[in-house]
Amino acid sequence: TLETNLNCVADECNADTLRVVEVIPGIHYEYVRPACVEQAFYANAKKVIHKERWYDSSCANPLLPYASEACCSTGSLRAYRSPDYLYDQERVLFSTADARCEAMDKKSCDFNDIDRDLAWHKKGYHWSPAGCLIKVKVNYIGQVALVYEPDNFAYLHPHMDVDNRNFFKVYWDSNDYPRNDNDVPGAGNTCGNGVCKPIITGGCLCDTSISESRVFKSMPGSVEEVLSRLTIGAYDPTAYDDGTYVDVLNVNGVTAYMTVSGLFNKDTVFVVTDSYGRIHRFKNSKEYVTIQGAPQYSFRNAPSFMSVLNTEAVARDALYETEAALEHYLYHDNTAPFIAIRLIQRFTTSNPNPSYVKAVAEAFQTGEYGDFGSGKYGDMEATIAAVLLEPEARSAVLRADPFIGGVNEPLLRVTTLMRSMDLELAEGQPIARLYDMYNKI
Repeated sequence: TLETNLNCVADECNADTLRVVEVIPGIHYEYVRPACVEQAFYANAKKVIHKERWYDSSCANPLLPYASEACCSTGSLRAYRSPDYLYDQERVLFSTADARCEAMDKKSCDFNDIDRDLAWHKKGYHWSPAGCLIKVKVNYIGQVALVYEPDNFAYLHPHMDVDNRNFFKVYWDSNDYPRNDNDVPGAGNTCGNGVCKPIITGGCLCDTSISESRVFKSMPGSVEEVLSRLTIGAYDPTAYDDGTYVDVLNVNGVTAYMTVSGLFNKDTVFVVTDSYGRIHRFKNSKEYVTIQGAPQYSFRNAPSFMSVLNTEAVARDALYETEAALEHYLYHDNTAPFIAIRLIQRFTTSNPNPSYVKAVAEAFQTGEYGDFGSGKYGDMEATIAAVLLEPEARSAVLRADPFIGGVNEPLLRVTTLMRSMDLELAEGQPIARLYDMYNKI
């Protein structure tokens, strides 16, 4: 990881995405972007075609670098790459692709094929100016799946068509959603009173619209307010070019980076540090997906680590998503008490008092117990010190309490009894068999 940003040189400044960077002649580094999610639903989706029309088509966000340019002359459906492309299968924004076509005196086109003189391995997904509808399939418990409908497509992958079964949870604002009468007899609503289309195999297929609005019009009052109301992350503002953020305010532990002096808009970034010492960066924005024709059905736009395109990034993004899930579990409010109880039961007593559990949980969260610990969340030195040094762990008075102490596990109780009774195995029976122990222990 570089300690500081490097200024771009020549063609580097025109690249929307990077794969490999030549730091000095002959020395190359692979660029691995930081963990980043994208919204599952987005406005103004464009169709992208994989290599040729009779291969698969899909939807892509024109504001993200997901495909290469495809430029046609007027009246032709054979497309060409720009001679100024930077590397094979380079991915650019739709606006960049459009500008490259204009520079060739051509237009972005809904093509049939790409220049036949261009090697097959140099072709990938290419932008088309055609539109692409992003619909939502809602099952009987309110989970949703993406359904893409590109204009005039030849083939669509099953994981994006109406039979898509990759459902995921969303949070409906009113706890109500379109329901197919056949899925929940007596509890359906005719797929939102006819707004959505019922699917024979189950669920409702609905058109969607996306809305984005700012959350804070002024400086938030606390860190907790930022953490509770903002959900969309942002890149580190200090990584951008000088002048991108013109004002920086710091009030009540909240730092605001503003693109317009004195104005809290959707591009404002808030930076806060939570009680566990983690730094969070949030965009001052919220996005909602609404069922067209039924504004009462809406849910917060869902984030996604995994892209439906560009499969070479799947392993990287799967790792990022796994790490994010593990971090979520690690910092969950119930994690510290859960670990505290288990450690206490293993080391000292099977029935600890709440105050004992609280002390160990706090040591885990703060990373400190007396002179022990580094002050970092999850510090095991501090946690184990609290387990062993808390008064309840060392009190001679409490040892006389019949409810204090370690209780053997059921199987250990049985084996202890066998040993104390000098159990002898029957002749020809080298193994002691235990039957129906679930009811006997």
